[in-house]
Amino acid sequence: MSEVGTLKKGLSILELIIEKGSLSVSEIVEMLPLNKSTTYRLVSTLEQNNFIEKNAENSYKVSRKLIDKLTNNGLNFDMETIILQASHTIKELTGETIFIGILSGEQIMATHIIPGRFPTRTHYEKGETLPIYQSAIGKCILAFKSASIQDSYKEKMNASADVEAFFGELARVFEAGYAVDDEQAEAGVRCVAAPIWKDGQIVAGIAISGPSARVCREKDEENGQLVKYFSRHITEALEN
Repeated sequence: MSEVGTLKKGLSILELIIEKGSLSVSEIVEMLPLNKSTTYRLVSTLEQNNFIEKNAENSYKVSRKLIDKLTNNGLNFDMETIILQASHTIKELTGETIFIGILSGEQIMATHIIPGRFPTRTHYEKGETLPIYQSAIGKCILAFKSASIQDSYKEKMNASADVEAFFGELARVFEAGYAVDDEQAEAGVRCVAAPIWKDGQIVAGIAISGPSARVCREKDEENGQLVKYFSRHITEALEN
């Protein structure tokens, strides 16, 4: 096998893991025209070089080290300090967990998590992914994309009632400027998110997440205005 051929196969595995969020070796073999021994070898190489990492279910996901590099360098967000300052301020105001997430294939990937101060809170980790249609961040990112991009994502997703409801909601998200995950990703947990822009493009979303008893429907407008305020603050800082 040539070095170029090996590189292409390794990159195809990495691209597939980015798109799907996490995959086992067996699932990769089913999806790509690779035999099991070659797949094991390439996965091992990707893991050894910190492109991917194994999770508790023995599946592989994008490594935290790669996420850090993408966030700080490749995607050129320049927003570590800005995010931390804004997120800590929101946490002080709400007490809830704050997320920053980016679009990764058909998933939303958490790039920053500021844990809330309450004993009961959401417990996602940096690098974890959610399907776009289960995520407030996914809604607020796709709501501001073109109709053609929205259609392309719709074609990639399963034609379920949840997906139809998700795309039906995008116009309301566009109008309000913020999105709500009403226990769609996890029972008992709600999330309110707004988009972050850079150079005229949405690069991420910022969200408040917590138990539905605290991040309740009655506070959606208040929390929506809060995440919109801080998303504007981060956006303006990125433009300077």
